[in-house]
Formats: sequence, structure tokens, C-alpha cells
Amino acid sequence: MTQSARQRKAGNRGIYRPQQITGELIRKLVKAEPPQTPREIRDRSAALILRHQPSGYVGLYANLGRGKRERICDASRIVDPNSSLTLNMVKAQARRLQVQHGDGRDFSAERETQRAIPTLKAYLQDTYGPWVKQNRRSGAATLKRIESLFLEEFGGAKVSELTPSKLEPWRSRRQRTNVAAETINRDLVALRAALARAVRLEIIPENPLRKIERAQVDRHKRVVRALTAAEKSALIEGLAARDDKKREQRASANEWRDERGYEGLATIGRFSDVLTPAVIVSLETGLRRGELFALQWPAVDLKKKSLRVKGATTKTYETREIPLNAAAVACLRDWWLQRGQPKSGLVFTLDGEAIGNLKKSYHAVLKAVGIERIDGKGERVNWHSLRHTFGSLLGAANVDPTTLMKLMGHANLETTQRYLHTDEDRKRAAVELLDARAGAE
Repeated sequence: MTQSARQRKAGNRGIYRPQQITGELIRKLVKAEPPQTPREIRDRSAALILRHQPSGYVGLYANLGRGKRERICDASRIVDPNSSLTLNMVKAQARRLQVQHGDGRDFSAERETQRAIPTLKAYLQDTYGPWVKQNRRSGAATLKRIESLFLEEFGGAKVSELTPSKLEPWRSRRQRTNVAAETINRDLVALRAALARAVRLEIIPENPLRKIERAQVDRHKRVVRALTAAEKSALIEGLAARDDKKREQRASANEWRDERGYEGLATIGRFSDVLTPAVIVSLETGLRRGELFALQWPAVDLKKKSLRVKGATTKTYETREIPLNAAAVACLRDWWLQRGQPKSGLVFTLDGEAIGNLKKSYHAVLKAVGIERIDGKGERVNWHSLRHTFGSLLGAANVDPTTLMKLMGHANLETTQRYLHTDEDRKRAAVELLDARAGAE
């Protein structure tokens, strides 16, 4: 030890005595040479203990009496100019802890319970991850979303520590990078749902994110738009033209093969492939894409003109019955006959395999019939537009909200309201009634 270090050590010997704990005392101790063994300064009037460790750490503790204490914070935060923590706040916390201890609160037992709570990384890996992948149809994607967004920053935190205040800096950073409010809301909902599972498993007593506030978004803002009635007709005609063209090409190919003695290819029926029936059923039933591609033949009743969407495949996990109109019945019957009248299996497949999406062929038909995928307002037409079209046209036809909600499979009427505000002509007609009544008077 150098001479200057020995002098500092000698100068610090008198500091470890009962005295008033002040900001200046904390600043002095933080800069002082660490002791060889833990040393303490007690402030009996404030019920505080300032403890100096050989590592250099200086901690503030509430003095609970009879040798008991409860850690409050790292004392260096008091003298950090970037910290909002003050000594008065620490003293107030010490008094609260004293009162709670007097009322019988067992801090030691709480610490034992807290130690048993897993970190977010361990919880996702050992508990939630295996469960969500097995019990939720998009579980693997949900798990990947949570891990990619939260593990780097919060993987080492206990799941009980993921409070709104702890997540607020993360939210602010996302907002500054122009991430949409709807996206941030979905991210937080995914994490909150994971923590809700921890509550059900009694890993934590309550969900720390249960009261987190969602960013305000315009529920009626249209990003994905519905097709107009004219566009719907054009799309169906475009699909039929595509099927006709493929049918003609197949007939031409078979003529060529027949002339050369080759075996002919199978003729094409009403549908050249899965695209047309998938689009028509989506337009006439409002099924979500996942519901459509998970639909099985036993759920389709052509005699009763209805189909059943099982809760395991729906967004709200609720089974619902959807009546089929004439167009949907004719489409499904022709597709069923073309597929060989199957009694089981998926209704829509691609080369015998389950379908993920039909973007390439669907977008090609949109282009062929002149429907822009992104219009001048930035509103998009995609597969989900088919479902929007179903809801919007029913809303424009004055279908009552409750019936529309059940047909769409919404969890509440708030979501259904968007389909009651998408038809500008309907709204204009409503306000013009006032003018008509004024004229009558």
C-alpha cells in the first residue's frame, strides 16, 4: 500500500461512527478507500444504515431493529447528477419499511420467494416456450417475437420485475424509430400474455404488466382496405378468366400430346387450382386466412348450407357457425366434386400440402384486373382485404352490428364498428336525411 493510500485509510477510520447521514457523507464514502472488512454508519434519527463493502460498494439500508435491516438502494445514486433519487426519498422509504416490518411483513420470506422467480430468459426457455408452441397455432412465431424484442434488454430480469415503468424506456426508443403504435401495442400484448400465463401457473402472484397503457391509435384508420362491390365483381371475373385460360392451355397441350402418341394430362374442371375457390369462399364468408387454410371438409355442411369454424383455429378461440350463400355453396360443391368428394382432410391444399399463402398468384390476378395493391392514400389491398370486403359490404347493407360481429368472429362490438364506417355513400345518405326533413317542414 502506498503512503497516500495509508494516509487515506487512517483518515477514514473515524468516519465509521453513528452520525447523521447526509449527501456530503455519502459522496465522501463513495470516493473513500474501501475497508478490508464491511463497515457501517448508523443514523438512528433517520432509521438508516450506510454500509461500505470491501468491493467499494456503498449501500443504504433501512434499520428495522434487533439486527434486522432491509436494503433500499445503491447509495451512489444519491450523489449521481443523472439520478432523480434523493436522500429524502430514501428516508421516507426507510420509515415505510419500518412500519411494514412492525405490521408483520416478512421481508426474508419475500426474498426467498423472489429468488425462486425465474428470469424472463429462463421462463421463456423452460416454461412458456414449450407450452405456447404446443397450445397456440402461431405459438412459435409468438415466442420468436417476444425473444427478438425483449430478451437482449430484459432477459436477465425476473418476470415479476417487468413493470410498466421498466418497459417505458423500451417503448420510447421504439417510438423514436417510427415504429407504428399498433405494432408496439401488439408487442406489449404478446409479453403481457406470456406473463399472464406465469400468474396462472402461480409463478408470480400478479401480472406486472396488467395495467400497462396502450398507445392511442385511430381504430378507424384504414391501412388495409376493402374492395368495392365493382372491384369484387372484377376480381371474380379475373379469376374465372385465369381458369379459362389455363383450361384452354391444358386442352391445347393434350392435342399436341395426342398427335405425338403421348399420354394426355388430366383435364381441368371449373377451377384450374386452389386460388379461385379460396378467394370466393373468403369473400363470401369473411374467414380469416388462418381459418380458411385450416378449414376441413367435415366442418362443411353443403346440405345445411353452413360451415363451422373451430375455436382452435380462430383468433378469439371461439367456435362459430357461418351460413353459406348461394355463391359459396356452389363454389364449395364444385370444388368438392373436383377434388373427388373427400370426406376428410383440409379443404384447401397446394399440391396436397397445407397452404401458407397464395400471394404470388393472387397478386397477379389483382394486377390483371387493374386493382392497385397500394392506392394514392397509401391503403393496401392484400389477402385480408377479402375479409374486409365481406364485413364492409354487409355493413353497407345495414346488417345490424351484433349479427355482423358474430359473422366476423369479433370478440366485441368495438372491433365491428370499423365496418359500419367504411361506406362513404352510406354516411353521406345519413346526413342528407336531415336536409330532406328540413325541406319537408
